Amino acid sequence: MSNESLGKPRPLSRVLVLSVVSGLLYYSWYKYIIHEELKRYNGYGLSGTLCLAPFLLGVAVPQLLRIFDPDVPGWFGWFSLLGIVWIIFSQFRLYKTINKLYSDAGMKEPLVVWWIFVPGLNLIVGLRQIHFLSQYWADKQDIPVNDFLAKSVPFLSVNA
Repeated sequence: MSNESLGKPRPLSRVLVLSVVSGLLYYSWYKYIIHEELKRYNGYGLSGTLCLAPFLLGVAVPQLLRIFDPDVPGWFGWFSLLGIVWIIFSQFRLYKTINKLYSDAGMKEPLVVWWIFVPGLNLIVGLRQIHFLSQYWADKQDIPVNDFLAKSVPFLSVNA
C-alpha cells in the first residue's frame, strides 16, 4: 500500500490547540479531512462533505431562519436536533471504523463506542478517537508522534 492512501497523523494536543485558537474552525477541517482520508484508505465510508454538510445545514439553517425571518415560528429551531442526531450517527460510524482498523491490524480496539451516548464519556471517547487515529497513521508510516497531552493523561492514550 502506498503512503498516498494513508492519512496524516494529527496529535491530540495539536488538534485541541488549533481548534481552540480558531474557534473550532480547525476542528471542522479536521472532521472533514479524516473522513476523506479514511474513505480513500478503506474504499468506503462517509466522505468529509457527507459527514459535515448535514450537520452544518441541520444546525445552522433552522437557527438562522428562526433568528432572521420573523415569519418562522420559534419552535422551528428544534429542527436543529436533526443536525445533532446526524453528527452522533457519523461519530458512531467513525468510532467503529477506527476500532475496525485496529482489530484488522491484530490490535485491541481502543474505543468504547457506546460512550458516545453518555455525557462526559462522549468527550473522552472523542479525545481518544483523535489520539488513536493519529497513532494508527503514525504506526503505519513509522513516524514518531510527540503528543504531550496524550502522554500526560494516560486514560486518553492507553489501550489496555
